[in-house]
Amino acid sequence: MLKWLRGRGPGPGGARTAAGPSLAGDGPAVGGSGPTAPGDGRTALAGNRGYGSRPDGGGGDGTAGGRTAAGGDPTAGRPTGEPAPGPAHSAAPGSEASVSEASGSEASVSEAPGSAASGSGISRSDPPGSRPHGCDDSGSGAPGFGESGSGAVRSTRADPAAPDPAAPGSGRAVPHLAEPTAADTARPPRTLPTGAPRIGHLQPLPLPRLSAVETSLPGVRADAGLLRNRWLGAASLAGQSHLNGGTTAQDAYQFTVSDDGSLLVAVVCDGLGSRPLTSQLGAVLLSSLLCQAARPVTADHLAADPYAVLGGVFGGACARLADVRAAVLPALADRDLACTAVLVLVPAEGTGWAARVGDCAVLTLTDGAWDTVFPREEGPLNKVSAALPHPAPADAAEYARLPEGPGGTLVLGSDGFAEDVYGSPGVRDWLAACWSRPCDATAMADSLRYRRGGSHDDRTALVLWPPSTGGRA
Repeated sequence: MLKWLRGRGPGPGGARTAAGPSLAGDGPAVGGSGPTAPGDGRTALAGNRGYGSRPDGGGGDGTAGGRTAAGGDPTAGRPTGEPAPGPAHSAAPGSEASVSEASGSEASVSEAPGSAASGSGISRSDPPGSRPHGCDDSGSGAPGFGESGSGAVRSTRADPAAPDPAAPGSGRAVPHLAEPTAADTARPPRTLPTGAPRIGHLQPLPLPRLSAVETSLPGVRADAGLLRNRWLGAASLAGQSHLNGGTTAQDAYQFTVSDDGSLLVAVVCDGLGSRPLTSQLGAVLLSSLLCQAARPVTADHLAADPYAVLGGVFGGACARLADVRAAVLPALADRDLACTAVLVLVPAEGTGWAARVGDCAVLTLTDGAWDTVFPREEGPLNKVSAALPHPAPADAAEYARLPEGPGGTLVLGSDGFAEDVYGSPGVRDWLAACWSRPCDATAMADSLRYRRGGSHDDRTALVLWPPSTGGRA
């Protein structure tokens, strides 16, 4: 996720609640949809509505008091080559997320200009003067280094005291893996055809580059199946900026069922791009820890005080994350694990609730019509008002009641996915058709293979279909 923290003014009571519509159109499009000039993507969709106003009027006005991740630095530097914040529809060659399409499988159009983030990695070297195991230059007669005629095994080197030609500083040239050449990139890899749309002005994509960081996440992840009586599908694709620059994806998702079986729990987390080597660890850890903290919750607890329950889950997960970091990652600070998160608790019967810190989204899809549960995050792109871990996560969170009524499909998404839904009717129509019935794992991944000019961030979506449609994938 390519973003940094920004501050906003405090809301009444510290907490924030969601309200107001947020879906927008992208105006006239190439091939039926696509972005137009910057600033035209804020037109509200007819019939959209926001949810989450607290019944007693409390919970704030949807703002947060300039919070950042604990110990965070809102001015932390961007990764080398990462695009600067700008209009939602600005793009550059190769600046949208996708999986390569089969040649001739789709119509070609041209792409608007954009940018790609360059990769960075962790390098290691042997300590200066390191020697092979067992070397002993003390002349003590240890095996392999005894004097001639002493009865000890002689060294295999002509002069045991001479520098090891393989040691650092020996002057010996060490072969390195070369950068890709034109010959390496001349033939694209085989891929699977897709019916996913191409929206906006597009150009051929460069070949993807893999991250060499040992803690990098998979570029493609997908799951689907029954979770009790609900069909759940999820997929996460690395953004084109990461694929172009050879950096790791930063989104994560997780799901579980409460210990008593009365609640379904789903989470999406999105690591901050200002910490390109470590925030994906925070996203993965926090998505699991939020599910773990929610397992003891029951549907009765949620119905009695949803704000306390959701705030308690965020607080418990952040406390556990601090323990894990101190025990396993002592060299890191909280800000190195910073991510945004959205959590939903869906009971077997009754009203479900959602809470988020940052700009992850919760949407609903009913008979092809999209609605928002939280308002679209306003302000500059790639900036967020708050992130986890946070010293007071319950105060940093927004809370929203999920819409009631049968037949609706619930969608959780990272901001990269949500911006595509908000900004493009073509993307909305494509996803509505794909998700009109439950998808298996491969169909979930394929549903996110659309190309849209200006789309460069990771795409993660977790879809929960209503009980009546479960199992018909």
